Amino acid sequence: MDIKKAKLEKLLMEELAGFVMRELKDPRLPTVVITHVELSKDKTHAKIYFTTLEEGLEKEAEQVLEGAKNHIRAELTKRLRVRRLPELHFVFDRELKRMEKIWERL
Repeated sequence: MDIKKAKLEKLLMEELAGFVMRELKDPRLPTVVITHVELSKDKTHAKIYFTTLEEGLEKEAEQVLEGAKNHIRAELTKRLRVRRLPELHFVFDRELKRMEKIWERL
């Protein structure tokens, strides 16, 4: 495993989670939780996986995040000390919701 890649994934996840919770002023986002970040091998693209605490807000949250990704990327570029920040791609974490449903049935 690439240690630099793992560190950048962790750093991106922490910064994104805090930024989404505290600084994005959209009423549709208080229920969004960043679950994990996956970088491409060349570190030029980052898949940002998220879930929502409320059912039915997934598409709306994804639209808001995708619409704000240039603003998010600009703010992260200011905060993080990296040469090049990867392109951000927000993806709803279906696996986590599936696991929640399984646990509810047990």
